[in-house]
Amino acid sequence: MAAPIIKKTNRISKTRELQNVFRFGKAVHAAALVIKFVKKPKEKQSRTAFIISKKISKKAVVRNKIRRVMREELRLKLLPNMPIGDYIIIIKPAAAKMENEDLRQAVSAAARKVRL
Repeated sequence: MAAPIIKKTNRISKTRELQNVFRFGKAVHAAALVIKFVKKPKEKQSRTAFIISKKISKKAVVRNKIRRVMREELRLKLLPNMPIGDYIIIIKPAAAKMENEDLRQAVSAAARKVRL
């Protein structure tokens, strides 16, 4: 079995944790996504969750492709440089029409705003 793209320890999985980020987190908007985040300097590592609804595309293949591209971009380039905390990435409908490179640039642009 292949290794997970983002380890399970780095994922937000419980509903209560997601609700805390939505309730108390700050939001950063980009063309294809919104990043809601809560900085947690006492934690050892960051955690993420992706939300992509069927409004983006009825086809799971398209939604999964978008999720994979964004998750890989976060894992390789951005999470090591971002403040430690919980991050929820909410995908906007514009992402379905974007190429992979454009999606990567949108994630990078939003992550730069988070670091400020």
